[in-house]
Amino acid sequence: MTTTLTRERADLLESLRRHRAFLRQTVAGVTEEQARTRSTVSELTLASLIKHVADTEQGWIDFALGKPGAMGGDVEFDEEAMRAAMESGDFVDTRFQLTDADTLPALLEHYDRVAAATDEVVATADLDATQPLPSAPWFEPGATYSVRRVILHVIAETSQHAGHADIIREAIDGAKTMG
Repeated sequence: MTTTLTRERADLLESLRRHRAFLRQTVAGVTEEQARTRSTVSELTLASLIKHVADTEQGWIDFALGKPGAMGGDVEFDEEAMRAAMESGDFVDTRFQLTDADTLPALLEHYDRVAAATDEVVATADLDATQPLPSAPWFEPGATYSVRRVILHVIAETSQHAGHADIIREAIDGAKTMG
């Protein structure tokens, strides 16, 4: 299918692709060991950021398309239990955990597949279509997001994590991606 992009769609794609490129540039030339190195007090690594950004982008796009279970779907959120787990030190954020299969090349291939699927959505989806956000303390009750707003959120998320990756990379070997 050939789609003529509107100016808005072209701008969204260009911005998303630019921030993805910043993130990918940050991991260019690193070894597998460097990709898994924690260079700050944070749990974040270059590889875990690639994994997280790809998974988050896929989750948000699935949500925008109304796929069942996206963004936790109808899962009941227990804010009190989460707060207690965080205070006791029992809360484990698995979004950044790596498995043996999570090599940098495998993560980048996954990210490429997610990016291609997202680009297709940006090019073809109804940007005004909305979905109700799941119940969670960080979302306004009853709020909805349009496909457009989801895409803008994905751009912001990618940009933010590209900056995190730049700091991690600079601490590993002095290389700077941005600036």
